[in-house]
Amino acid sequence: MTEQLIEYIKKTVLQTDIDKVELDRCFQLKTLKKNETLLSFNSICRNYYFVNKGVLRVYFIHEGEECTSWFAFENYFFTELESYINETFSNYCIIAVEKCEILEISKSNIDAVFSKYKWWQEFLLFTQQQTILKLIETIKSFQTLSANDRYQDLFKHPDFLQRTTQKDLAKMLGITKHTLSRLRKNKQ
Repeated sequence: MTEQLIEYIKKTVLQTDIDKVELDRCFQLKTLKKNETLLSFNSICRNYYFVNKGVLRVYFIHEGEECTSWFAFENYFFTELESYINETFSNYCIIAVEKCEILEISKSNIDAVFSKYKWWQEFLLFTQQQTILKLIETIKSFQTLSANDRYQDLFKHPDFLQRTTQKDLAKMLGITKHTLSRLRKNKQ
């Protein structure tokens, strides 16, 4: 069940002494159908998630419209951090874009692994730092790049172009569907 996660961990931290049986015990396997909700608005996020297979969309509502914040593809370990840390209701919803296989670990199980294994501390720190760096990069791109340049950058990440809807992609880029359509047409 956790083989893919273990490979991901081994790529991110130097420690390779990972007890698969322990991880299998701590993680729950969850399958989601397309459009099924992993985390709903106004619920408290009490888990971290690892995407084994599929794509998740994280979005919020602004002035009555869904605004996509990001997508979680395979080999992504994450949580809705504000809700998780502060134990407050989430302002985000996480749904499956396609059929997904998710590994879920509760806060109590994270704490148990955290107290047992030093590598887990390194792993959590690494994933949180990567999330912060991606956020900084995204903010910088919105401040310095045109919509066309932000769209061009997506070609470095083909999953965004191949596995998400044009509407969701446009919202993530901060542009309209029509602008995205025009940018796509100009690219061809």
